[in-house]
Amino acid sequence: MESSKSIAKGVAWTTIVNIVNGVYGFASVPLLIAYFGKSDYGLIGLAMSVNVYLQLMDLGFSSTNVRYFSNWLARKDYTNVNGLFRTSLSFYGTLGILNAIILLAVSIFSDKIFNVSPEQDMVIKNLFYILAISAFISWYTSCFDQLVKANELVGWTQKMTLLPKGVQIVILIWTVTIGFSIECYYALSAFSMFLILPFMVRKIKQLCPYISFTPSFDKKIFKEVLPYSLNIFSFGIFQFSIVNLRPVFLGMESTPESITDYRILEGVVKIVMMLGGTFMGAFLPSASKVVAMHNKTAQDQIIYQGTRFISIAICFCCFGMMVISKELLTVYVGKEYLYLTFWLDLWLLTTLGSHNQAISSLILAGSDIRAITYCTIASSVIGLLLTWFLIPFYDVGATVIGYIVYCLFQILFYYFFYWPVVMKISSGKIFLKSFFPYVATGFAVCASLRLLNLDSLNEWGLIIIKGGLFCFIYGFMVFILLSREDKHFIMKLVHKS
Repeated sequence: MESSKSIAKGVAWTTIVNIVNGVYGFASVPLLIAYFGKSDYGLIGLAMSVNVYLQLMDLGFSSTNVRYFSNWLARKDYTNVNGLFRTSLSFYGTLGILNAIILLAVSIFSDKIFNVSPEQDMVIKNLFYILAISAFISWYTSCFDQLVKANELVGWTQKMTLLPKGVQIVILIWTVTIGFSIECYYALSAFSMFLILPFMVRKIKQLCPYISFTPSFDKKIFKEVLPYSLNIFSFGIFQFSIVNLRPVFLGMESTPESITDYRILEGVVKIVMMLGGTFMGAFLPSASKVVAMHNKTAQDQIIYQGTRFISIAICFCCFGMMVISKELLTVYVGKEYLYLTFWLDLWLLTTLGSHNQAISSLILAGSDIRAITYCTIASSVIGLLLTWFLIPFYDVGATVIGYIVYCLFQILFYYFFYWPVVMKISSGKIFLKSFFPYVATGFAVCASLRLLNLDSLNEWGLIIIKGGLFCFIYGFMVFILLSREDKHFIMKLVHKS
């Protein structure tokens, strides 16, 4: 099946890119903290947190466009594809201008909004100016990536992102060796992302020669996609908020040093979290196609087999990180940050909720997500309120507690209501056959290895020995648990990709 090949390539390349991003993010944090200082480095995280939250102005169009592009391409409705592309250029261009204006407005009152010194305020104002320019370019070109992904070329789009990442690695090295300022480092890193735009334009012209790059607003098409987009946005705004408002709350209620603590934890956890997003991005175009074609067999394959393989990968990363979390923090930022170990382990456990990514791709490919919206609103509001009120007591730990509560609400809702009642699929089968065996295996291996007494080794030795043992034992146990059909399916996907 062509979709299987596309999914395999998408997952493979997205995983590679996420590993590169994860290694870069992991390595850059201690280097930049040492170079800029803990307090000043927190300014970068604070500025990024504000701008990331403004991505909500997308109104859910990113997922919506992929869905509609995929459906119309499957039906060879090229007129609507072109109309939606040109409409998106107009829509995103308007958002880019609005985003830039908001950032400039925030920069004017930054000294009153954030708990920073006068010197730090000047730096953060300059960061907002840089973000205002890069945000406009990023918004206007958003639909390029969406159209290429809708052609089931997720792997190609991910592969292209390696170019700016390589440039960012060079920029990082120059920063700590030549001595760039915070503003110079951030400007070069931000604008390097646009190096892939010429390649994107060329690819679109090859795939869809009928596409026009002239902005135009098609009212009929906009009205058709808007209801679905608003559905996505209505739960996306709260989902986005629980992820991105927590560091903003820290900046308002605590200090830039707390933002740095948050970024340290996030740098480790993001490696696992990105893996969940890997599957969502790779599954969504193909899921949209099988839903449009009413392919029940393919849907069942995504639900049960897809969830099983995602669970294996997520558990491998989550418990693998937990095995070496203490040693990892030591070599990452130093023993003075070991007080973050407890919060790191708790945050890592929340990543297990990402095992629902395959089923979520089918949900997003459908049309009615109102029940999910209500649940997301409730869980996000509760999680954010907990974060806000607990910051004075637990500081960065409050962001972890709030997120744990949010994740628990979400996963219980899916298992006890949405999957069995709305989607008519067996939650018990998903839990017992596609999720729990790999969680139990990962937890057992992790707990056993954390009890090992290897005090004679240094941190790097412990990471290598304990990490290597976990990989071998967990891999062996999973191989035993997998059915012959699953092993055959994996081999077929590897062969296709």
